[in-house]
Amino acid sequence: MKNMLFATVSAAALAITAPAMAQTVNEDTAENESTILQTGNGNKATVTQNQTEQTASIEQTGNGHSASVLQGEGGGGATINNEATITQKARADGNGKGESNVTQESNNNAATVDQTGDGRADISQGVNNNFRNGGGNKATITQTDLNTTSASPSSNTIRNVAGITQDGSTNTGIITQKGDANVALLNQQAAVGSVAPNTDNYAKIDQEGQDNVLDANQTGVGNIFNATQTGDDNVTNSFQSGTSNVASVTQTGNSNEAAIEQKGSGNNATVLQTGNLNDVGDASPNSTPGAYNVNPSYSGSSYSPASIGLKQDGVDNLAYISQTGRGAANIDQIGNRNFAGVEQDGVRALLDINQTGNDNRVTKTKGSNVSLSQDGDDTIIRADQTGNLNQAELNQIGDRAFIDVDQIGNSNFARTTQADSSDASSTISQTGNSNRAEVTQASWASSSITQSGNSNQADVTQNANSYSLVSQTLGHNNVATVTQGASDWSSVSQAGSSNTATVTQK
Repeated sequence: MKNMLFATVSAAALAITAPAMAQTVNEDTAENESTILQTGNGNKATVTQNQTEQTASIEQTGNGHSASVLQGEGGGGATINNEATITQKARADGNGKGESNVTQESNNNAATVDQTGDGRADISQGVNNNFRNGGGNKATITQTDLNTTSASPSSNTIRNVAGITQDGSTNTGIITQKGDANVALLNQQAAVGSVAPNTDNYAKIDQEGQDNVLDANQTGVGNIFNATQTGDDNVTNSFQSGTSNVASVTQTGNSNEAAIEQKGSGNNATVLQTGNLNDVGDASPNSTPGAYNVNPSYSGSSYSPASIGLKQDGVDNLAYISQTGRGAANIDQIGNRNFAGVEQDGVRALLDINQTGNDNRVTKTKGSNVSLSQDGDDTIIRADQTGNLNQAELNQIGDRAFIDVDQIGNSNFARTTQADSSDASSTISQTGNSNRAEVTQASWASSSITQSGNSNQADVTQNANSYSLVSQTLGHNNVATVTQGASDWSSVSQAGSSNTATVTQK
């Protein structure tokens, strides 16, 4: 038998000057339905359901409301297939504040919170469930606040805060926020006391506006995180620990910042930025919420995620960054068989890549995986590789371009091609075995190659206002070939065994 409680308070009974209404519902039998409707200001609704296949619905219209739904037995039993929906609407004048809290124990539950105005929303699923496995839960938070005249992180004003915590596997967490100065926090983790890792969780966060912040954490295997931010001065911070996880961040607008860190193996990270003055790394907005945790209370202190850019620690990792506009990017990979992409387009674009490990690549072509290409204006590429079988194949088209490659290890290969080049300059330093460096430049090209070690070889081809310096000093089968045109100047220094130097200037 299905029981239903329907409670309503009319608008006439709750005028603005009317006292607040508090309603509490407790249900201990299965298949119950609870519906609460409240209109006015300062109302409070609490629903507690202790069985399976229960439905709770709370709708509040006005200002200063709070709503709470608890579906579970305080860790005492498995309560599954429950549904909770909280809707909080602003007043007709657009003002309104609401707080929502949904707690669902065990698995296969669904929770939805929809808020208009200033809101605080928290959904917790499968947490503190007496060591039972959570999983298969779905949480959705939608917050809309278009009355943004007072929203400004610099003035310590936070509009909406949304938090989702999910334990176990195959959970889905979705947060959508429209407006300015919003905060989204999401945490998907293994169940308390669980030996096996959680798997196949999905997180999606969309923010539209400016001065928004999102922070997502996932642990386990095969998790997916997608973030989209549209507007200016937005920040994304993401952390994934485990294997075969995927993180994707898309930011459209100006002065946005993204930071992704992945620990484990087989992970994949992608950042796409379109606009000006965007940055991958140094994720710290002006002044947003305090220490981030689920269901935070606003403290007015600054929010500073780690300045990691895009960092991967493990094996078989992939990283890809695309920036259109005025961007800056950083990739740090520690582990085996890593790849770093990057496409940049814009004014004063900057890229910094660090790789430590085996079989790493920073590339555009040879050995493939492709990517790396920088287009214009004041661009700088730096690559630092330490390890075995590293490769850097770099590409720049455009103005004041500069490339610096430093390789320490075995079987390294570095090539610089700066097509139209403008004021191009290239520096390659290699220490180790079987190294090879190639540079092809035009315009006001300048090149410096330093090689120390075994079986090194350097090729430089330059024209226009060329200058080249090659130094091979520690021996073993070194070869240097320099061909230059236009305003040439060249210096080759070799010390050691079996060295060969050829310079042709036209």
